[in-house]
Amino acid sequence: MKVILRIILFVLSIALLSGCWDTKDIQDIQYISAMGIDYQNGQYVIYVQVTSFAGVAKQEGLEPKPTTVWVAKGRGETMNEAMNDIYKKANQYIYWAHVKVIIFSESLLKNGLVNVNDPILRFQQIRETTWLYGTDDSLEKILFVNSLFGSSVQTSIFNPDDIYKLRSFVEPIRIQRFYTQNYETGMTIKLPKISLRNEVWKAKGKSQNTVKLSGAYLIKNNKLMGEVANKHLGGLRWLTKSTERSPIRIKINNNKNIQLSLMRPKFNIKPIYVNDEVEFDISIEVEGAIMDMEENISFPHLKEKIQRALEKEIRDTYKYALKKNIDIYNLEGVIYRKDLKKWKEVTKEGFSLNEESIRNIQVDATIKITGDYKYEYMN
Repeated sequence: MKVILRIILFVLSIALLSGCWDTKDIQDIQYISAMGIDYQNGQYVIYVQVTSFAGVAKQEGLEPKPTTVWVAKGRGETMNEAMNDIYKKANQYIYWAHVKVIIFSESLLKNGLVNVNDPILRFQQIRETTWLYGTDDSLEKILFVNSLFGSSVQTSIFNPDDIYKLRSFVEPIRIQRFYTQNYETGMTIKLPKISLRNEVWKAKGKSQNTVKLSGAYLIKNNKLMGEVANKHLGGLRWLTKSTERSPIRIKINNNKNIQLSLMRPKFNIKPIYVNDEVEFDISIEVEGAIMDMEENISFPHLKEKIQRALEKEIRDTYKYALKKNIDIYNLEGVIYRKDLKKWKEVTKEGFSLNEESIRNIQVDATIKITGDYKYEYMN
């Protein structure tokens, strides 16, 4: 009798153990890897990218197969309605926790982000490490772009840090930082702008489109202030703490050039108050490496040319943004953080800048690497 009782208790205990009977196999779930949000004719339009993970990882002895990318579209008068529209069209369980990229259309940015912020921040499956971008190209076409080896989740927009370390220009931004800065006083967010580039890479008999950084959208307090293309953003990199390395060409005599890679700029922006007006002095320390030298130049002369080149880029970017009423270097924020009392005074009737607001720019460049060249003119 005791043996039978023990068997019954053993069977019951097994039945009560928690198990994995309610789990789903990977092939039964649609994992959203990227999302694009547009605003058209008074409705929100959401594009979602679904990727098969079968081609992402290389199995031993087998080459990874090109991954098929699927894009679905939902629309509604609110963000949640648009997402529910996608659910209605789905034939499998949809999982959002693998979203690594969200792209805002220019139309959405112009309409405003107020009605988009709340659904994104409240949705528990969207992680705070997701990368954010803006674009004026087709969201659908961008989401269809694969890497050279067949996986959409291996393109540069999914891994912007790797590209930024090689060539620092517009700093990538994640959801957490975007929304933190969005509510900081005197802060203008630089949202990377991406664009579709046709036939960048070519192989025999075929070509490959890609997505590239083309500029930045400037956003302040949920409002789009304007857009600045790469060619006008050269000065921004020297006043960005995260800049790792960025190339610059210095013109010397007889149309000859020196190609430099400048690294890890350290800068300080100091507000100066003169007759109820505020001006700014900027000092920068930067290390450099010579990448290509077409003609010898003395180090003092080279240092002077670097000083002039960086000062010109910083002022040109500042003046171009100023025409669009954009405080691209967050100069208002500098006053706010360093002298709250003075900030209240200068913003009483609204904060404004002019072309002479940046008074002095001092650059101290140190050449750390000369490569294989015998730099006889360093002294």
